Amino acid sequence: MTAVRLRVVSYNVHGLRDDGTAVARVLRDLDPDVAFVQELPKYLLWRGRAASFARRADLLYAAGGGTTGGTALFTAVRVDLREVQEHRLRRTPGLTRRGLVLARLEKDGVVFGAGSLHLGLDAGERARHLTDITGLVNRLSLSAMVLGGDVNEVSTAPTWTRLASQYTDAGANDPTPTFPVAQPQHRIDGLFVRGADVTAYRVVDTPDARVASDHFPVVADLTLRG
Repeated sequence: MTAVRLRVVSYNVHGLRDDGTAVARVLRDLDPDVAFVQELPKYLLWRGRAASFARRADLLYAAGGGTTGGTALFTAVRVDLREVQEHRLRRTPGLTRRGLVLARLEKDGVVFGAGSLHLGLDAGERARHLTDITGLVNRLSLSAMVLGGDVNEVSTAPTWTRLASQYTDAGANDPTPTFPVAQPQHRIDGLFVRGADVTAYRVVDTPDARVASDHFPVVADLTLRG
């Protein structure tokens, strides 16, 4: 049986409005195989800006941005992109349109799925969107799956609890808050894993992370079994 190591990061980058150069340095230093990014710029030449940001972070831009409400997916060059999907989730009147990026990826001959998400501020909408996301993920028919994103609720709230019942919450044993950076109080950013072992997890609190965004990134090391 082939065991493949995989590093994944989820990061709400706050539109790159705080310090985009520091955001790129954080990701470059973490060297993830897959980066789930939320609040990427989504207006005015956004695909070009996403590609430019990817180069600064030593990553490849896969998909997402203006078509998905700022939710995006990036990969390392050592990961092969086999399929990618951009989905707009059902609109809730008066609230920001949310989206999802799904991908079928391969590393060292092992295929796995990845989904970048950013749930909304309304509890009812989060519940509906998780149902939609579950259906879209199931259509990929992959045994190994990683979801990463800003859930916009804490781990004891209903939608996070549902996610943790379907996946392993990589940070379940680490209550370190991820938001807001100025006065960290809440763990609302997460990585959720199915069909892989979580070998390490941490909230990244470094000088660069302190100035880069209003969220701390979270990183997990996984082992995929081929």
